[in-house]
Amino acid sequence: MTATAPRRRARVGLVQLSVATNRRADNLARADALLAEAADDGCELVVLPEAFATALNLPRSHEVAEPVPGPVTDWLAARAARYGVWLAAGVLERADGRVHSSAVLLDDTGRIRDVYRRTVVYDLEAHFLTGEVGARAVDTPFGRVGLLVGYDVQFPEVLRTLFADGAEIIVCPSILLRPFAEPVRQMVLARAAENCAYVLFAAATGENTLAGLTYMGRTAVVRSPMAIGAYSRDFRKQAPVLAEADREECVVAAELDLHELRRMRDAAPFLADFRRCGLSTALARATSAPHPSVADAAPPPHAPAVGESR
Repeated sequence: MTATAPRRRARVGLVQLSVATNRRADNLARADALLAEAADDGCELVVLPEAFATALNLPRSHEVAEPVPGPVTDWLAARAARYGVWLAAGVLERADGRVHSSAVLLDDTGRIRDVYRRTVVYDLEAHFLTGEVGARAVDTPFGRVGLLVGYDVQFPEVLRTLFADGAEIIVCPSILLRPFAEPVRQMVLARAAENCAYVLFAAATGENTLAGLTYMGRTAVVRSPMAIGAYSRDFRKQAPVLAEADREECVVAAELDLHELRRMRDAAPFLADFRRCGLSTALARATSAPHPSVADAAPPPHAPAVGESR
C-alpha cells in the first residue's frame, strides 16, 4: 500500500473553554458545542484544554481521574467520529495508583493515536500528580504531531525530543494561571521559534472559585518567525502569531501552511545539526515506551548516534 503524502495545508481549531471545578457535565456540554462550531468551520484538527472535563481539582485528583481509555476518552472518541476530526485534549489520568495530567490524540474514527503524560509537575502539584518523560511525534494526515501539556511549555528541554523526532505541529493543552499570562505567551513564541514548528496552545479560561484562581486564557496558534522566500532559499521574517484569543470562551481557528514549513526546515540546518549531536541520542533513550492504549504503537523514537545519518 502506498503511503499518503502529508497535507500541504491544514485548518486547526483550538477550543478556549471555561473549565469549572466539580461541573463535569456542564464542561462536557459546552465543549461539545464548541467542537461542533470548530467542525462546522472546517477544522480538521481540534484541541481542547488541559483537564478540560474536570479541571485539575488537585485535592480530589485521585477521585476524578480516570484510566485511559475510560469515560472521558470514550466521550472524545465519539465526538471525533461524529464530527470527522482529529481531536486532542487534556485529561486527568489514573494509572497504577498515580495521577497524571495527560494529553490524548484521537483520529477521525475515534482511535487513540497517542497519549502523553506531562513531564514537569509544579512544586505544589507534586503531592497529587506524577510526571513522566515520554514525548514523541506521531504521523498524521497533516504531518508529524507531538503532544505536551501546560506547564511543560516553560521547559524547552521537554520539546527537544519532539524536535529531534521531526514534529511539525506541537499541541499543548493548558490550564495555567492568569498572573503568568504574559511570560507564558513569550515562552510559547520561543518554543515555536526554537523548534521550527507550529505550536497550538489551547488554554482554559474561567475561574477555580474553590481555590480563588483565575485561568489565563490567551489561546494561540503560533509559528516560527523565520520563513523562506517563495522563489528562493533566502530566509525572511514572518509574523509568528496566526490567531489568538483573550479570555473569552471561543474557538481560535487558523490555516497551517505545512508545505512552507517543510521548505523552511529543508533549507535550514537546525534539525540535522541537532540530530548529529549526542544530546539528541540521550533524549531518545530517556523517552518511555508508548502508552498501552495507543493504536499501532511504534517503539520510542530513535535518535542517531553522532555521525549516523537519518
